[in-house]
Amino acid sequence: MWGARRPRLTVVGKGWAMTGRLGWVALAVVGLLVGCADRERSALADGRLTATPGGVDFERVAIFDAREAEISLRNVGRAPVDVNEVWVEGPEGAYRAEFTHEGPHRLQPGSACSLRVRFAPPAEGSQPGGLVVRSDTRIEPLLRIPLTGAGVAAWARVSPRRLDFGRIEADATKTLPLSLENPTELSVEVTPRLVGADRDEFSVAPVTLAPGERRDLMVTFHPARVGRKQVALAVSPCRGCADVTVQVAAEALERAVVAEPEVLDFGAVPVDRDAVRESSIRNISTEPVTVTQLTLEGRDASFTQNNAGFPFVLQPGEVRTFTFRYSPDHQGAAQDTALYHVESRRHPTTPVQLRGYGGAPELCVSPAFYDFGMQPLGAKVRVIINVKNCGASNEGGLTINTLDWLPQQGGAPQFNHTPLALPVTLPPGGEVNLEVFYEPTELRAAEGSLVMTTNAFSAATVQMDFRGKPEAHAPCELTLTPQALDFGTIPPGQGAVLGLKLENRGTDLCPVKNLRLRDDGGGVFTLPGGDIYGGIMYPGDWFSFQVAFMAPVAGGHFTGTVQIEQMQPANPVLLVPLVANTQAVCLVASRRYMDWGVARPDCPAEPMEVNFLNACAAPVTVNDVWIGPGTTDSEFGFSAVPASIPFVLPPNEAFTVGVEYFGLVSGMNLSPLYVGSSDLPAPLMVPLVGESSMRVEKTDNFIQQDVSKVDVLLVVDNTASMAVEHPRLVEAIPTFVQTALDRGVSLNVAVTTTGIHPVTPTDPANACPGGAEGGEAGRFFPVDHSLPRILTSATPNLAQQLQRSVQVGRCAEVEQGFEAMRRALSRPLVNAADDPRTPLPNDGNVGFLREEAALVVLFVSDEDDHSPDAVDTYVDWAQQLKGQNQPQRATFYAIAPPAEGCATAGGAGTRYAQATSRTGGEVVSVCAEDYRPLLQAVGDKAFSAQERFPLSDLPEPGTVTVTVNGAPSTSGWTYDAATNSVVFDVVPPAGTRISINYRRSCDAM
Repeated sequence: MWGARRPRLTVVGKGWAMTGRLGWVALAVVGLLVGCADRERSALADGRLTATPGGVDFERVAIFDAREAEISLRNVGRAPVDVNEVWVEGPEGAYRAEFTHEGPHRLQPGSACSLRVRFAPPAEGSQPGGLVVRSDTRIEPLLRIPLTGAGVAAWARVSPRRLDFGRIEADATKTLPLSLENPTELSVEVTPRLVGADRDEFSVAPVTLAPGERRDLMVTFHPARVGRKQVALAVSPCRGCADVTVQVAAEALERAVVAEPEVLDFGAVPVDRDAVRESSIRNISTEPVTVTQLTLEGRDASFTQNNAGFPFVLQPGEVRTFTFRYSPDHQGAAQDTALYHVESRRHPTTPVQLRGYGGAPELCVSPAFYDFGMQPLGAKVRVIINVKNCGASNEGGLTINTLDWLPQQGGAPQFNHTPLALPVTLPPGGEVNLEVFYEPTELRAAEGSLVMTTNAFSAATVQMDFRGKPEAHAPCELTLTPQALDFGTIPPGQGAVLGLKLENRGTDLCPVKNLRLRDDGGGVFTLPGGDIYGGIMYPGDWFSFQVAFMAPVAGGHFTGTVQIEQMQPANPVLLVPLVANTQAVCLVASRRYMDWGVARPDCPAEPMEVNFLNACAAPVTVNDVWIGPGTTDSEFGFSAVPASIPFVLPPNEAFTVGVEYFGLVSGMNLSPLYVGSSDLPAPLMVPLVGESSMRVEKTDNFIQQDVSKVDVLLVVDNTASMAVEHPRLVEAIPTFVQTALDRGVSLNVAVTTTGIHPVTPTDPANACPGGAEGGEAGRFFPVDHSLPRILTSATPNLAQQLQRSVQVGRCAEVEQGFEAMRRALSRPLVNAADDPRTPLPNDGNVGFLREEAALVVLFVSDEDDHSPDAVDTYVDWAQQLKGQNQPQRATFYAIAPPAEGCATAGGAGTRYAQATSRTGGEVVSVCAEDYRPLLQAVGDKAFSAQERFPLSDLPEPGTVTVTVNGAPSTSGWTYDAATNSVVFDVVPPAGTRISINYRRSCDAM
């Protein structure tokens, strides 16, 4: 390439670029062919050469660059001149000369030819030289032309020596500058060159720098392939300069923004609950990324999100977290996709798969805390912890994995529990009872925590807390009868029972515990009533318990031991020896045992007889017949025995023994009847069993109901899955109210919820109004009095008011409708204006329940009841509110899941169906679109007056007496033996208190 500067002579200098640095040498010669013309020289004249210019100054030239100049040789003589040779003298490689055209170079007089001289300085500094021309002139055969020039170090400075493009998403573009500086007075050409397997994903262009110029060389990274890049940048800082290596680091990503995790699995969630999970997005690139919005595809409405703050810039390495909610409105699998929208050419959205399953086991533990209070030192007291799978019938099994006590502080453990074989899986509705014991052995307050791990929703770990305090008492003074149990001989394959009696003859209470078999004789001895964990016997108390023996077919002699622990430091454990023999016998008893059942001193039991037959081929000597030591020795006696003992009993002959049971000592009494015979080492034994009752008089109480008065309690499900059912209930309320008003019924109406424990909802949209956060626990809704809590027939706009009251929200978790009902109608709520257990004022239920009114309880739920007690327990309790024998005055109705279930219900409403059936109520499907028929039926059913009052036991004839409102009534009623009822001639007015007293018949025993 030609240089831009002219030398100071009159000719134009031109430069060539050279590619390497050369060392200095003394001389450089370039030989040239001669001859510019073909005319022969005259022998009489001579030629003469002149050079124009007479010298060349190339001035300053960049090292490894070049500049050229032309020198004209002219023959100014009179004869032709042959130019034989030209060369240059000076630093090696600095100068080079050549003719501009082919030879021969013979110059005729006046003619000229040109030489091109090139200066390419190999080093800095002045570099003088010369051009030498040899010709055939005689006067000046060597023509010297001076050459001068200076080498200048002129190349660009390159920085930095490393370019890091970081990590960017494929299909994106990033440009970085490479700084170039030319500190010299000469122009510099910079030539970049990309090398490596991925050079095609980068671009850069050459640039020429003017003297003193600074400029950025732009290098662009535009990846199309994912991965780390193999590339480097070779930069030639001047023409001919060696490359300067610039390291290049770059990586292309499939995505700049990734979701963590890619799949958000909510697992199994009950249909009336909601679960919250967190999703994070991370910018794994080194460039900021703009996130514009977060959306859901909307394939399943069970998934929701309400995250705000979009759009935003996600900085490199930054992580942001967002919440998603799954509240299943149907059973089975659910899927959706969340989309993070980002500014990206390759991936404008980052997806997160959302998964969930509607239906999961739920854990109900009751109680989760228990205070044993003050207990005698040495006692063993128990609480039953009910663990239940309160999930719906189609929501899977609940597995209890572990059950462990946290370390108990301050000494020996004071709490323990009956071991449970783990793991154990409970089906929906299944339950297991844990026995937790407090055994104070030291005079110090104690606390303990039992931790259970399960697979239940939101209850992977549950802690149950207990506490108790001991109190000291005098050592026990127990009497044990008998001191040993001798089962005598029992034929192989038969069983027998005897009894032990404990009596506290001291002046202070006596705790006993761990009544069990210490030695069961290899399994032949058992306690029919099971082990007795403990009890407290007050002075004069006594009780009996049975010990059984099952004779093995193989026969043999057996021993065992019963243990009884007492609070008696001098004798803490009572041991009762057991002995039994079994072998083939000759005497065969007609009764294996003699059991009188329940007797009463004034209802003497009939004597019983047992016959003994000699079933052997040889005679047997009967040595004796006697009643051995028992729990109370005076309770059994002989009514008939053989006249002469001993006696010989021939084969196939028999004798009879008659025994009486006196029933004078209340409780269970057991004694052995022994028959000694010559064929046995131990007497044949027949157990004597009887129980005496002191209950003679009985009173049945009633309150006559008013058919025109009905107290209606609505127990409404307030869990998250009631989104469809609540509006249906609201729509049906006017029908119910109008039915009652048309019949002239005096109504008391109140609403409570199935929620027992308050819940802070994760979704504000599901928050519960009323002030109790969904945990009304039987208190009437709303607890905060934002609406009237007890409505009556006289309430203005009753239907509209009740419609507002049943809108209880959807934040609770477990449906405990029966428990909520019991609490609502029990102390302290039912008879107090304020619940002393809560900080809210005036949250009692006083004024709702009227003695003379019928009680109707209406349950509305899309899932079965999960209250801790049995259905019968709640039904019996509710019916007793209206008198033990007036069950029709407490009626249950339910809008609940049917047996076959449906898409919007959580399994079958089995417990609700049982309760309504037992009370004569009715249940309709919660899946129905119209609830009005059921609510209309509530006003149409079972409000008839009561004239017949059934007795709970058979009375002794002539012992029935009646009082009405506290006054004896001797007329106006009769006793109907056929129905065991008292029938009034005139129906008693509403509110009448009726008491029927009688002596229990011996036939009722």
